Amino acid sequence: MNKDSIGRVAKDLYGFLAERFPVCSSSDEFVFFPQAVSSPPQWARWDDFSPDSIEEAVSALRRFRSRLMDSTGPPGSGGEDDSAVRSLLVWVVQTLEEQFESVRTHATQPTFALTAATVGLIQAVQSGDGEALACRLGGLPAFLRGAQVALDKVPVLFRDQGVEMARELRQWTASLGSIGSLRPALRGLDAYIKRLGALRVREQFTLESDLLERVVRHHTGSGLNLSEALAELEDEVLTSRELLRTEARRLGHGSHWEAAFSSMVQEAIPDGGKVQLLRDEIRRLREHCRAMGLIRRGATRGDSISIEELPPSLVAVRAADSYNALPGHPFRGGVFYIFGGGSLGLATGTIHPVYRMTAAHEAYPGHHLLDLHRWNHPDAVRRPVEYPLFYEGWACFGEDLMLRTGAFDRSYDRLIIARRRYRHAIRGKADLLLHSGAVDLDGAARCLLEGGFTPLRAAETVRKYALRPAYQMCYTVGRRRFQRLLESFKEGDIPGFARRVLSSGEILFPDLERRMRGPLGT
Repeated sequence: MNKDSIGRVAKDLYGFLAERFPVCSSSDEFVFFPQAVSSPPQWARWDDFSPDSIEEAVSALRRFRSRLMDSTGPPGSGGEDDSAVRSLLVWVVQTLEEQFESVRTHATQPTFALTAATVGLIQAVQSGDGEALACRLGGLPAFLRGAQVALDKVPVLFRDQGVEMARELRQWTASLGSIGSLRPALRGLDAYIKRLGALRVREQFTLESDLLERVVRHHTGSGLNLSEALAELEDEVLTSRELLRTEARRLGHGSHWEAAFSSMVQEAIPDGGKVQLLRDEIRRLREHCRAMGLIRRGATRGDSISIEELPPSLVAVRAADSYNALPGHPFRGGVFYIFGGGSLGLATGTIHPVYRMTAAHEAYPGHHLLDLHRWNHPDAVRRPVEYPLFYEGWACFGEDLMLRTGAFDRSYDRLIIARRRYRHAIRGKADLLLHSGAVDLDGAARCLLEGGFTPLRAAETVRKYALRPAYQMCYTVGRRRFQRLLESFKEGDIPGFARRVLSSGEILFPDLERRMRGPLGT
């Protein structure tokens, strides 16, 4: 019996997920799904999270895992490269299987289905096809009924977040057309809100300790247990705090880094507003990356990014500015969403210069540049896959790269970067302490106060962290992983290091480490 090739198994896997979960699989909003895009889009289809569908999906994922373990690479391919791709796909199917069967976000978080509903409608709007939007709106009530059937043992916190999000989604949906054409969709949302209010709920929202350990070690891609992750975060807190004090003293503020940060001169917002300000900064950073050779020749298709206000219905699950790629090959570009409660959203006539680092994180050389290379990668198997530690770690490391290579050269830029490192570490600690049960929501909010959050923003943010266990650790742990890789790479060759990473696809870190140690031509 002939063995399947890795490419054959991947094609079947992506096809299965695109058929069963067309919205989740065509958006990078759902971090454990590969971005498997169906062509042409199936606008009349919504994801099926019914218990029977999930049970079938788990069984299918186990079969895919078995096929992958027994698969072969294409003729003439390199064994080490095949091993890296196989390991990545095994991680994908095993993590998704455990998310469905054990973490069960789809069954405990009403916001999960509501996020899918929002994304599905946004995709239809972005298509510019009125029929696509009509199809998605027409199928929304049935999708919401099916999602409600799947709900089981919902924590009261998640129920309340779901009600809040559903109300925002209803208001936003009502803005998409005439009330007559929208009436069935709005009725479906009203019924969903009513059903949420009648749910039997429980208090506990955290995962069991062994499952949390699994999420920390395996689902993020860190390879760390909970205590190791907390130790790394604490080390980063101490390191970045000392950097802050050093930079504050250099700027003439003694060790008072908070005062140094607050005293920075605000920049005037141009006539074109925040969007124009960000466009100009993104253009500057893109040209810097080009000059460094970070934008690989042949990887420029889709090198476009739009800047938009975050849709109100996503406010319940987003805690900061964010980026979303538009999946597909060749790359179609991405969207930089401005979060209304953050520094960009609150800006009026002037803005704090930290917006420049936000642009680096979300665009160049961060998420957008990473996705530009990923979606234009010559290996079709690697294009749809990203994972939290790599994705967030690279964006944070990208901020450091811009500091190291002179794109950020103002006197206070080192203090801004150190503060961002400190806040990311504090956020990671708050997340893990909350989910391990070491602190409650109020205690996690107090952790964020140390990072300069206002009391209101801290309280709102930790409720959102509750939805994604261990995700916040990925910013710090991932950045430090890239930092260690750079330190072991050819001395001084930052452009060569970055090109090697970007040309690899988001393979798992152990395989990336082996690749970075190989000859420079690979």
